[in-house]
Amino acid sequence: MKTINSIKLSFSALALTMLLAFGSANAQMPTDSIVADFNEFVRLLEETHPDPYTNFGGKPFFRRAAMEVRLGLVQDSVTSTDELANRINEFLAPLEDGHTSIQQFNFGSQDEEVSKRAPIGFWAIGDGVIVENIMSDYKELIGSRLVGIEGVPFKTICNELAKRFTAENEIGRITNFMFISGFRFNEVMKTIPNVREDSITFQLLTPEGKPIDLTLPLVKPFSNESVDETWGEHTEPIPNKGNLSYQFVDDQKQTMYFRSSQIMAREALEYMHNNGMDMGPYLGRLYGMFNNDEMPEDVNEALAKIPSFSGEFEKMLLEMKKNKSKNLIIDLSGNSGGFTPIVLPTMYQMWGDKFIKEVSRFGIQFATNISPLYLKKMNTSIERLNAQMGSTELMTGDYFFTSEDTDIPDEITDEVRNQFISGLMSSVKDRLLAQKGKPVYTPEHVYVLTNPTTFSAAFHYAFYLWKMGATVAGLPSKQAPNTYMEATPFELPRTGLTGSISNSLQLFLPTDDPRAMEFTPDLMPTYEDYKHYNFDTSTELRYLLDYIKGKK
Repeated sequence: MKTINSIKLSFSALALTMLLAFGSANAQMPTDSIVADFNEFVRLLEETHPDPYTNFGGKPFFRRAAMEVRLGLVQDSVTSTDELANRINEFLAPLEDGHTSIQQFNFGSQDEEVSKRAPIGFWAIGDGVIVENIMSDYKELIGSRLVGIEGVPFKTICNELAKRFTAENEIGRITNFMFISGFRFNEVMKTIPNVREDSITFQLLTPEGKPIDLTLPLVKPFSNESVDETWGEHTEPIPNKGNLSYQFVDDQKQTMYFRSSQIMAREALEYMHNNGMDMGPYLGRLYGMFNNDEMPEDVNEALAKIPSFSGEFEKMLLEMKKNKSKNLIIDLSGNSGGFTPIVLPTMYQMWGDKFIKEVSRFGIQFATNISPLYLKKMNTSIERLNAQMGSTELMTGDYFFTSEDTDIPDEITDEVRNQFISGLMSSVKDRLLAQKGKPVYTPEHVYVLTNPTTFSAAFHYAFYLWKMGATVAGLPSKQAPNTYMEATPFELPRTGLTGSISNSLQLFLPTDDPRAMEFTPDLMPTYEDYKHYNFDTSTELRYLLDYIKGKK
């Protein structure tokens, strides 16, 4: 397989990360169709993924795992499309890739006994999970740590689930448990030997440090067997947390709060529209997020009424400049991603030429596999890609490499600056050019709030801000810094199952860096902090606000 070093395309649109949503209903069809679609999936995976083999131990072991799934589908006479999705996702677990999966429509089980759940729910913190909601008779146990279930240690359960559900790091395994125990408790029960049909016992450590065994009934969700449950405290320190909203959090206007719930805005849709890419549900969803009227039929008119990421960010910085504000909080908690390139202008807005210099020293690398699916996603051809890359030799199956290690002169000339800005994805490029290398405003302190579901392009944003000196607070992301990237959509022809496959490998940190697989925030609340805030689900934000006030 040939490789080629590309021209320096620092953070170009070719390195975009897409937030994709899929759905398909469970259906029945002949087993040979199920097997044929599994074979098609394996073909697409090998053709599209940057490295499907290494985490399986090499190509022979990858192929053996695929053969075993195929044999199981035949021997079990599988006819359910949802069961095919289950087996594909289990097959993918060793890949440890959060961007490669197939959509599962049915989160329950056809077996009524194992589809029961316990009246308890959990919330991930840095080193485990705590009780978030529970059968009302035991409300005093909210905030208790989960130690194990039926004597099986919590970590063992997480590791067993990771054999069937993808996780890239330890917080990913913890988060998996949190979601699976809430939506597919039968999968948790599979990790417990000799489970009972009517009850299950949890080993908890109470907020007072007392170990207890708590036996709860197993009930059918959404049935007359359901029991009353009590939820923990939830306060909202910030009154308006809509996407791209911003507001001061103090009367002195010294701390600004900027909320990004997804890395999607006008410039991402403009890029897709201008390049003939399928905007799918994005346009209507984003238009409805920011407007109450019916969306115009004219696409350009609709796009004009969707805010620009860097446009809103500039307005926010100008408010900070007017008030000489010291602190900026960028809240990316729960942000599952979108288009990475649209956040890059915000760093130029904060640091000007300094960002152009520093980004050249980030040391970040991407290796992108040029596959038919990738070309389809980008609505391009190998010929057009070669023209863009200044090459005539690239073929499908090759890789192109992008790196932020570029030679930037100490003095940024107008030519260098304008070339850099021309490569950015922004709806306000005229405003970026008008800066002439100077920041719109540089806050004294920048804080980035993350949690386990800060993912994909949102994790990119947090990491790039950290490289520029920002302080990351909250909880680690379930995405590893060194991982596979870019969701490339596919649809299987017979079952109609949809999903995504990574087409890029990213290396953000040296492989021996302690943070290479799980990026630990600079400020992370301890269990005692959660206890201090009465196990409020807004603990991470409240903790950061108090830190800024000097109370932590």
